[in-house]
Amino acid sequence: MDSYDILVILLSVLLIIFLTISIVIAVYIAKFMKNLQQISDKAKELVDDASSVAATMKKAAAPTVVAKFIADQVSSAVKKHASTKKEK
Repeated sequence: MDSYDILVILLSVLLIIFLTISIVIAVYIAKFMKNLQQISDKAKELVDDASSVAATMKKAAAPTVVAKFIADQVSSAVKKHASTKKEK
């Protein structure tokens, strides 16, 4: 055998090895990217749920503040009325 034949065989074997490794790596990268896409979709759903909960809490907080203000005013008026009634 000539040295060129040996070189061609060696390069062919190395090419087959590298192509096989490249294909395997490409498959794993594709699976990894699919998993990342699923994770990002779930994270987006969680953020949307959290923002809807925050919006609901914001809507519920306004009436609560108003109710507390009214209750405080009524309590204050009752205390003033009771104290003026005791003085008489």
